[in-house]
Amino acid sequence: MYDNLLNISVASKLIGVSPSTLRRLEKNGQLEEYGLKVIYTPGGQRRYILDEIKQLYSNEGFSGQVGIGLKPALLIRDLTNAFTDPHSQLSINVENQITSTKMLIEEALSHKIPIIFSKTIYEPTNKVSRLWSEKFPSLQILDSRSSWTSIHSELREYSFDMINPTVFITDLEDKKVQEYLQVKKVDTIILAGATTSGSIRATAVDALQKGFRVIIPKEAVGDRNQSLQRTSLLDLNSRYADVVSLEKALKDMKR
Repeated sequence: MYDNLLNISVASKLIGVSPSTLRRLEKNGQLEEYGLKVIYTPGGQRRYILDEIKQLYSNEGFSGQVGIGLKPALLIRDLTNAFTDPHSQLSINVENQITSTKMLIEEALSHKIPIIFSKTIYEPTNKVSRLWSEKFPSLQILDSRSSWTSIHSELREYSFDMINPTVFITDLEDKKVQEYLQVKKVDTIILAGATTSGSIRATAVDALQKGFRVIIPKEAVGDRNQSLQRTSLLDLNSRYADVVSLEKALKDMKR
């Protein structure tokens, strides 16, 4: 029942006001100023309907669509054992991401669309890697020689144009990736992989700032839980990328 509901902390952040403001504006289970209903859990916690928040974004002028350009590239991030094995401390909530990514790869190969596979590694001699792992100690399992950094078995045999081991949060921080995209005259980046709230988000923001259109097929990305996944996709679609269905992404890649 509560799968498509947001708590007050998430809802207030997305709307751009404080939780106390939402509480103050509530009258008889309604936020009349925003046109939102308030639902209470059996424990008395406020919840807000995800679809209504999406509609609010649209009404307020967010969530425009930029569409795919003429020269797309597919960037896949961290669909490695560490992020897909349920026994890993970094594992995402795996549903259809692998199957969806395979479909994107097949479509990209058939249309000669460049494919880059980036995988996070922990490099203790690198300042960025050390600092990131201080904040997020679980990253230390990502030694480049570890089986945790191996590409998922269903994706391993594909021919990627580049495999990019990286210590960076965003794929585009690596100069060789930037240079390759420039050589190929890429104008659109299609993102797949993990995590939606982490490297996918960081790469989307970075790509937009570098002048790329950004497309995120929602079935091809994943995060640690559904709540984080939903709110991250909502915010990405509102500000930085076109979050679309896998079906639409595949159709647009045929151009």
